Amino acid sequence: MSSARRVLPDLLRRLSPPHRLRSVYERVLGTELEVQVVADTRARAEEAERAALDEIDRLTLVLNRFDPASELRRWQTRPGERVALSPDLLHVLRAADRWREATGGAFHPGADAFGVLWKRAEETGRVPDDGELAELARRLWDPPWTLHPDGTATLHADHPLGLNALAKGYVVDRAAEAALACPGVRAVLVNAGGDLRTLGGGGLTVAVADPFSGRDDLPPLCRVPVRDGALATSGDTRRGYRVGEGWHSHLLDPRTGWPVTDVPGVTVTAPDGLTADALATSLSVLGVGGLALADATPGAAALIVTRDGGRHASTRWSAQPP
Repeated sequence: MSSARRVLPDLLRRLSPPHRLRSVYERVLGTELEVQVVADTRARAEEAERAALDEIDRLTLVLNRFDPASELRRWQTRPGERVALSPDLLHVLRAADRWREATGGAFHPGADAFGVLWKRAEETGRVPDDGELAELARRLWDPPWTLHPDGTATLHADHPLGLNALAKGYVVDRAAEAALACPGVRAVLVNAGGDLRTLGGGGLTVAVADPFSGRDDLPPLCRVPVRDGALATSGDTRRGYRVGEGWHSHLLDPRTGWPVTDVPGVTVTAPDGLTADALATSLSVLGVGGLALADATPGAAALIVTRDGGRHASTRWSAQPP
């Protein structure tokens, strides 16, 4: 009888309709954050949502390049020193190394240094000097840091560094995993401004916006299924630098310092958000020639939209009509 008493409540809970929670928060990770949880009960769904938000808060204190108190920023005040870093920061730094090497520098955390020059160009009304861009590009060929086997790291770069092209995906990953680990949770979605991770359940179908439309309410380019995985996008239609009468993409090629011109839109699906984010950024710079990198990345697929309106898909890309 005692065994039956234990089994019956669990059986009834699994057979009862799940509670579906959806919340939207403004100005989290620099964008709009959506959290969806499907759980046995409302209390368990709310507990999972809180776990996701707590994880975002924790990792923001590690990876936020805008907060002088973050671990990343504090480390950047100690160049040349061997500093013990948290496992989270080390994980993202190792990933940055892998992607920098895999792309021949098309992905680089030092791209932020070029952003400083283009922001100044907005203020002066003059594009950066060719020589200045070339000199900074040359400096970026040197490794920005050394990661030591004992969990310490030495920073070498004396120019701005940013990990946003990886950090948001990593934070979304960890938040979704924290929510799914809570008791009674069946499915989770964490969506930070279009960079999303879904775990459990039947997944979802995501509408891919046309990068030439400039509006969210117009018909999508296509629809792509995402299940127990991630999706990330990259594009230049809404953000950039106004220099005089010219408009330049915010996406900068770390190998030259010049804005990307040929790829207004990239969509990537991958097993995790960090990979999806890194690949989307890399393909924005590499263009169609980078699709081989998507094919070489386990579980990843990509769609590139070029300036002439062409649509170029990797081998594993699978999408539905709009």
